[in-house]
Amino acid sequence: MKISVKKFQELYSISNIEANEAEKSSLLVQCLTGKSQEEVDKMPIGKYNELCQKINSEFAKYTGEMNLGKPKNWIWVKGKLYFLNYDIAKPPMNAGRYVEVATFSNDVIGNMHLIMATMATPMRLSWRGFVPKKKDHEQIANDMLEMDFGVVYHSCLFFYAVLTKSIQNSITYFKTIAEDGAYRDWETDRKSTRLNSSHSRASRMPSSA
Repeated sequence: MKISVKKFQELYSISNIEANEAEKSSLLVQCLTGKSQEEVDKMPIGKYNELCQKINSEFAKYTGEMNLGKPKNWIWVKGKLYFLNYDIAKPPMNAGRYVEVATFSNDVIGNMHLIMATMATPMRLSWRGFVPKKKDHEQIANDMLEMDFGVVYHSCLFFYAVLTKSIQNSITYFKTIAEDGAYRDWETDRKSTRLNSSHSRASRMPSSA
């Protein structure tokens, strides 16, 4: 069993709808088998239960294989080669893409294909080897919908671990700057007060003439 990003998003939506377990089970079977509601409803109960058990077994096998996977740098999607960038300090990652990922993080599951599109760079083969290929974000995101969820799972986990670490480091750095600036301001104020005080005492001293 292979589950695409799009399919996983559909499964996730089904799991969150307000319906009883029997209705959700029927929708999950429809989603994973491609069968219509009418086809599922007409199934003998024994065949339906057998199909559900088969799906559960395949799903357990898939998640087990998925947990053994690792983040990949090179992936093929719909016959196209992509390079996945995990280094947020290097091109093609920039401030704009950084903000995009932070925005998409409000709904990681729903925006998973958009997050992957921010990380992915389409590549083409030239006489110099593989080089970046121009393609807009929406086109890349549409390709990412067909990507194997198992690959995306590890890519997103790794990328967000790096992103979180970067944000934490940035916050620490900003706090250091702020505290250092406050200390410098306090030192400046203290020296200024001392100089003003000395000046006041000097101006009050009697002349030796």
